[in-house]
Amino acid sequence: MSTRGTTPIVERFGRKVYLAQHGCWEWAGARNECGYGILGRGRRGEGSVKAHRLAYELFNLVRLGPEQCVCHHCDNPRCVNPGHLFVGSQQDNIADMFRKGRNKQPPILVGPANPKAKLDAAKVCRVFELRREGFSTYSIADVLDVSRVAICQVLNRQTWRHVDVTSHHFC
Repeated sequence: MSTRGTTPIVERFGRKVYLAQHGCWEWAGARNECGYGILGRGRRGEGSVKAHRLAYELFNLVRLGPEQCVCHHCDNPRCVNPGHLFVGSQQDNIADMFRKGRNKQPPILVGPANPKAKLDAAKVCRVFELRREGFSTYSIADVLDVSRVAICQVLNRQTWRHVDVTSHHFC
C-alpha cells in the first residue's frame, strides 16, 4: 500500500481531474480561496502547487520560474487543461484580465436592493421611533426580528444612511 508521499505527483494529479463542458479539465481536488486547484508536492512540509501551474509544467515538460504566471484562456480557475493555459508575467495576467473585462467589481446592493436585507425604510424609521420611546436595542431587535448588531448599525448610521429619518418622506 502506498502513501501520499510515495505516489507520484502525476498519478495523484490524474485522479483529481475530470472532463467538463467547453473542453475544460476541471480540478476536483482541494482549492484555494480564489478557486484555483492545489495539490501537495509530496511529503509533509514540501508545500503545495497550484494545479493549473503543475498541469502546464507536466504537459509541456518545463520548469517555470517563480516570476512566471500560468494564465487561463478560458478564465476558469478550476481548469487544468494545458491547451487552455499560457505562460506570462503578472503584468500579462493583469492586462488579460482588463482585456476580458474581469476587473469589474460586482455592484454593492444597499437597502431594499440587497436580497438579504431584513429591514426596509419603514422598519428603519420604526427603529428610531422605538429608540425615542426608550426601548433598548435588544428590545427593538426582538420586535423587528433582527440582530442587536443590525439595530446598532442603523442607529449609528452605519447602514441605511440613505433613509432620511428626520423627514416624513419615508417615516
